[in-house]
Parts: sequence; structure tokens; C-alpha cells
Amino acid sequence: MTRFAGIEAGGTTWVVSIAEGDPSNIVERAEFPTATPQLVLAQVVAWLKPKKFDCLGIASFGPVDLDPSSPKYGYITTTPKLAWRDADVVGGVVKGLGLPPDFPVGFDTDVNAPALAEYAQAQEKGEKIGSCAYVTVGTGVGIGLVFNGEMLHGLLHGEGGHISVPPYPGEESEKMSFSLKCPKWVELESSCNSAALAKRAQCPVQGLKDLPDDHPVWDVAAHYLACMCANMILMASPEKIVLSGGVLLRKILFPKIRAKTKEYLNGYIDVPKVVTMEGLEKLIVPSDHGNRAGIIGALFLGQNELNKRKKKADAAPSAFIPLVAGVALGAALALLFARPK
Repeated sequence: MTRFAGIEAGGTTWVVSIAEGDPSNIVERAEFPTATPQLVLAQVVAWLKPKKFDCLGIASFGPVDLDPSSPKYGYITTTPKLAWRDADVVGGVVKGLGLPPDFPVGFDTDVNAPALAEYAQAQEKGEKIGSCAYVTVGTGVGIGLVFNGEMLHGLLHGEGGHISVPPYPGEESEKMSFSLKCPKWVELESSCNSAALAKRAQCPVQGLKDLPDDHPVWDVAAHYLACMCANMILMASPEKIVLSGGVLLRKILFPKIRAKTKEYLNGYIDVPKVVTMEGLEKLIVPSDHGNRAGIIGALFLGQNELNKRKKKADAAPSAFIPLVAGVALGAALALLFARPK
């Protein structure tokens, strides 16, 4: 039975786990507060070292370097968490565990990884989709995208939490705070993360769960997240948008977000999943994994890398056979023409 190891490197907590048979079948799990890189990496390595596993997936907060040819591949780079800037996450874990160079290790963001998991499991359920978006809304906002089984990379990786969206009617953007430090850029993350919603509701972040469903702050959240969904549909056209994270535990948000998304697109994208509420109920959905989405995504990263290695190994003999046949044919022809006349 295949055993998967996963590490979710979160900004508040690191989660490490082992799954058996399927990446979603977690059999062992531990958590460590996000302290310093030296301490956390040592704790993770110590927990994993006595375990047996066939692959490893690491899903990390970012920004991270995902370019395998880069000298900083596997690093957390320009994060606001100063202690973690230029932290070698992959190298620290691989070296600490003493893994061989060819051991399957998958590495990506903590939103691309759950997007991969959601896509893979949709395929297993027989859903006919070629693309999937995963969005988490809590302390921050992150967006991961998968197309045709591949996580979206480009210049770096997506940082969708920092896109600009129209302000909620009546709100003055000049009075809002933004991660990008640009007062004219109405940033998604700073507009609807848990801290922004708590500030509007004049309660601590922990108090959001005690607010009633008819509190006006949920209309504000629905506006910003619907703007995000509409922009994502217009820009990337994903066939499934999975919303997760602490803020999305408030189930009343889903019908509000769907209705606002339909209103803002105003029939321009004329497909059933967008122009009807029945379609939007299939397009914009909660994650089945809840708060486990990040660690399950990490485990799927490991499986994804293991599958890639297996496909590469399986392809090697088939490429070798024509080569051998060609050499044999060449040798036979050489002997034929070399015979004395």
C-alpha cells in the first residue's frame, strides 16, 4: 500500500501527516506553531524521520520559488514574515530526512495544492471538468488554479489575493489598509479577510463566528468574493470554483456570492453554469475537506510527483526498444553488405 507524507507550511501553523492508500486517508497527523524556520523544520523532520513513506508533498505559504532551475527553488522568498524570508523549506526537509536525490518530492503553494486535490477528486467522481480554482479566505486570501491536471505557474505563481476589486457601495477606499501599500488599489485580501470583516463589525476576529447570518458584514464579504469570482470567470474561465477557509465556514455566504456573481456578470458569459442559479450551485461550491484542505493538498502533491516519476520510468523502456531495434537492424544490414560478392 502506498504511503504518502505531506507538509502544510502555514503562516500560523505547520501540519505534517501520513496517509495510506489514498492521499485523503490520513492515518497520522501532528501540528507545530509557525515559530522560526530552524525550530519548525527540526520539529517536522523529527516527526517524519521514523515514518515510512513513498513520496512527500510540501504546500507552503508564499511567495515561493517554484522554478526547479533556480538556485532558490523550494525557498519562501519575499514573505512579510521576516524570519521566513529566504527560508529553504524543501532543502531543509530533504536534507534533514536524508532523502536521496531521486526521491519524489512535490512542492507548490498552499492554494495550488488544494486546487490540485479538488481537481483530482472531481475526476475520480466522474465530473467532466478540465479546470478548477481553489480559494481560501481567512487571515489572508489565496487563489490556486489547475488546468488539465497541471497547477498554474508562470512568472512565479498566482497571487490572486492582491487583485483589485470595486469597493463595496458606500465604502471609502482611502480609509482602507492594503498589503500592497497602494491607496488607489482596492485589494481583495485587505477588503474581505477576517481582520477586515471584524473591523467593520467592530468585534475581534474570534467574534465573527458569533455574528448572526443577517449581519450586514456578510453582504460586504459576498460583494468582494463575488467580484473575485466574476473576474476569475472572465479571465481564466474555471469550470469549478471551490471556496474554503475560516470565513467561508459561514454557509450563508455561498448563496449570496452566487447571486452577486450572476448580477455582476449580467448575462455576458452565456453558459448555463453562470446564467442560472442551478448552474452556479455547481460552479461555486464549498470544499468537502474543510480545514483539512491544505494538508490533503500537500499529500496530493506527493502523489502527483510519484505518478510523474512512474510515468517517466514506464516511458523509458518503450523509447529504448526502437533504439535497440534500430541498432540491430543497422548491424544486420552492415553484415549483409559486408559479405564477399
